[in-house]
Amino acid sequence: MIHPTILEDVKPILEEEFEFPEDIIQVLQSNEAAWKNFQSFSQAYRRIRIAYIDSARKRPEEFKKHLEYFTTITEQNKQIGYGGIEKYY
Repeated sequence: MIHPTILEDVKPILEEEFEFPEDIIQVLQSNEAAWKNFQSFSQAYRRIRIAYIDSARKRPEEFKKHLEYFTTITEQNKQIGYGGIEKYY
């Protein structure tokens, strides 16, 4: 839901294809269950979670902590958040 007054300004950003960082994807792929579950999650959820992890890249300890936690939760086929992102979309 985007306010009509800024829709034209953000439209190019929304149309850009999101590129998942290769190093994060490799960690997920190294865990068979996490990778399988990750692929079943919605595109919006995957983008939000990976962007959140990637945003901590300049803080290596936080980056590692976020990635490890996400991998563990994903391996259990759970989503981070209050009941998953699906309830918002």
